[in-house]
This record gives sequence, structure tokens and C-alpha cells, in this order.
Amino acid sequence: MPASGAAKQDPYLPPRFAPTAAVVPVRENVLAALGWAVASSTLHRIRRGEGALLAINLSLIAAHGEVFTIRGLMQAFVSILAILVMYAFNDLYDAPVDWNNPKKDRALIRTWIEHRQAGVLATIVLKLATLAIAYGALGATPTAAVAAVMVVNVVYSTMLKGVPVADVLAVWVWGSLYAAIVAPSFAVTFLVGLMTGVCHLFQALDDRTPDAENGIQTTAVRSAVLSRNVLVALSLLLVGILWTSVGAAAAVTGIVPLLIFFVVADAGVGWLLTKAYFAVVWLWFLGASGAAG
Repeated sequence: MPASGAAKQDPYLPPRFAPTAAVVPVRENVLAALGWAVASSTLHRIRRGEGALLAINLSLIAAHGEVFTIRGLMQAFVSILAILVMYAFNDLYDAPVDWNNPKKDRALIRTWIEHRQAGVLATIVLKLATLAIAYGALGATPTAAVAAVMVVNVVYSTMLKGVPVADVLAVWVWGSLYAAIVAPSFAVTFLVGLMTGVCHLFQALDDRTPDAENGIQTTAVRSAVLSRNVLVALSLLLVGILWTSVGAAAAVTGIVPLLIFFVVADAGVGWLLTKAYFAVVWLWFLGASGAAG
């Protein structure tokens, strides 16, 4: 790859998305650049208030009393590797159209574009390494969950991100499978999937403008009515799973995301409020007898 001067135009990058060398310098060492990009894809999300899935898996490990066990440490390590490689693939694939999204890190986008082919190879190697580590340290069932969530990650990024309703459902499955790496029980995976899907919908509502400009037909871009209807369905399911796993008092709060949707005009603020609500629900869920088992 060129080390300096004008950046070579990626064939997948539309001209109007093309970054210039004056904006972000080209990174000379490919391995160093890719290592930085893989880590930054997750760190950028954490700085923006994302990364809840990793926190959920770590909290489940703690709830199971396995923080200081070899298995618990390996569950945490595999969870970290899985989230790193999935976010990296997502950013790698989306890099061309993300250039016009002000919430995205342009240095990160530029690096993925500049090293696109090497990035594809790197993410494949990391996925295989994560699967090998999971199988060796955790066994077949957690490894199947890792493999499945990686498949959903690829399908979502390449095909379903711009398909209304399917985008939310894919993220729901993504969240469920990720939690299944450390806790494959139905109550855990169903609730984590619901929380992930609801938060994703609010995030998509906040990204409506850049997504519409880039031709990404998410549920939020399709229509506010469709977004409302999907959120109604998710809220009703949330009430149901909380009722059966935590109790009626928690179940009553299941309509909170829907109330936020109607009351809070700013989708970004709504996203933050929904995450705060789910943090309380999650702690409540973990504290319930046998909920984390």
C-alpha cells in the first residue's frame, strides 16, 4: 500500500465519500494500522456510550461467581475477542458510506479504506483464532454461539442493515447469541436480545439523516410509524419476559422504552435514557433468584 502522498482511491468508495490525504495521514505499517483499527472500532463505540454487550457478558461471568476462575477468565477473553472482530468487520464493510456520518471516526474510516484487502484477511484470521480459542478453552456449545454470532454479524453488515424490520431482528439475534457465549439459558438470551434490538432501533432513529443520505433503508429511515410499531412489539415481548423471569413489578416497566419514544423528541437522548433504563432492568434481573443461571 502507498505510504504517503495522495491516498489511492478504493474501487468501492464513491467519489463523494473519498477522504483526502490532508484530512488523515496514511499509516505506513499495515500490521500496526490494522491493529490500531481493530482496537479503535470497539474503543470508539465505548467512547460513544456503546459496548453494553461486552458489559453484559462480564456481568454474567461475575454473577456466576467465575471472575477468578480459569473458565471465567477465558469466557471474558473470548467475549472481548468476539466483540473486537465483529465491530472491526462492521466498520471495515461500512467504511465507504460512513465517511459522511459525523458520528464516525474519520481516521478509523480512512485506515479501513486504505487497507481494505488486508483488513478482510485480518478479520478472517481473527475470527478463526477466536473460534479456536473458544473451542479449546470453553468447549463446543460456547464455540457454536461464537460461530453463530459471527455469521449474524456478517449477514447483518452485508445484507440486512438496510432491510426494514430485518435489521432490528438481526441485531436482536446478534445480542442473544453473544450472551449465549457465557450464559445459554433462554431467559438470559431472550432478554439480552430484546434490549439490544430496542437500543439499536433508537440508535437507528438517531442516524436517520446520514443513513438516508447514504441510501441505507433502515427501519427508522423507512418511517416513524414502522419504527413505532416495531417498538410496540418489542415492548410487549419485554413485558412478557420480565413477567416470567423477574415478576409483575419489573414487567410493568417494560413499556418505558415506548414512553421514551413518544415523550422524548431527540432520538439520541432517547437512546441514552433507554440504555439507563435497561441498566436498571439488567441489575434487577441479575438480582432475581436464579435469573443469571
